[in-house]
Amino acid sequence: MAGTETNTGSVASFNRKGINLTDEGKYAAAIAAFTSALAIGERLPGLLFNRAEAERLSGDFEAAKRDLDEALTLAPAEPDYIHALGLLAYDEDDFVTADARFDEALALKPDHPQAWNDKGIIQFRKDAYRAARSCFEKAVAADPELQEGWFNLADTYKELGMKAERAAALQTLADLGGRSDDERFEE
Repeated sequence: MAGTETNTGSVASFNRKGINLTDEGKYAAAIAAFTSALAIGERLPGLLFNRAEAERLSGDFEAAKRDLDEALTLAPAEPDYIHALGLLAYDEDDFVTADARFDEALALKPDHPQAWNDKGIIQFRKDAYRAARSCFEKAVAADPELQEGWFNLADTYKELGMKAERAAALQTLADLGGRSDDERFEE
């Protein structure tokens, strides 16, 4: 029993270390930490997902896809893993696949704020501002503290000429501690 507790603690320790290193932008070290965690214990889908995120951010899309595919075989109905496959497709400029993956994630979790936000980004890129607005509004409704969602919503309101709504979105963003001094917001 003590050996199991040690291994579990080590897995958790390596996982925390990997998450912290990913947050610091030290992707190679993060990948190594997640790999160490996976070598100690069973292939947990959360560890694979975390390593895939570090791999994606490092630009190793093939490794990230392999880890996400494996995570999905272990937890096939996990919307965050499906959303992450959408991010991979987006990073590879495959917006059709990305949008389809975001839709899959939303079918499993209709209030997934990041999936709504990322779907909105695709709509915005297509100049489909009304559709983007709907997505961003759903994102901030699902997570009222999603700064990126408020930023994107304000940007979309600007494109739609909705000055009062834009001002309100920018105020919410400021209240959350976000910055709106991006050049896109210059008059």
